[in-house]
Amino acid sequence: MTNHFKWVILSAALLASSVGAADPSPPPAELPVVETKLVAPVEYRTASAFAARGSAPLEIVLEIVGEFEGSTQHIIQVNDDSEEPSASRVTVVRDGFMDDSMRGERWDIALERTTASVWRIREVRRAWRCWRGEQLDRFATVSCP
Repeated sequence: MTNHFKWVILSAALLASSVGAADPSPPPAELPVVETKLVAPVEYRTASAFAARGSAPLEIVLEIVGEFEGSTQHIIQVNDDSEEPSASRVTVVRDGFMDDSMRGERWDIALERTTASVWRIREVRRAWRCWRGEQLDRFATVSCP
């Protein structure tokens, strides 16, 4: 049997083994969000002071969410205008925590530019994803078992 035919047989076997296999789970940033918890402004007051000094939206958000300790972090920023945005929404999705119950977290942070052209934190929301339990494929505010 020639090498070409061996390659065709191997390719066909690999293809057949993948047919019917479960689809891989979507990336954490694409998982549904069942509910989020509104974070009180007192919990991010340091970031608010940071924003008042003229920081950029991403710098402000990273001040809110803190250091990352996990395997994957997605940061998605959407501005209302590309040249001179007056509002920005930043989503931070973290996954692969070393914690035995909480797998990851999602932060949704809304910012707006003031008349003094500095960014102000309008709203911070947070949700979690568990390693085990009933809602492994979504973010919610339930306590992880």
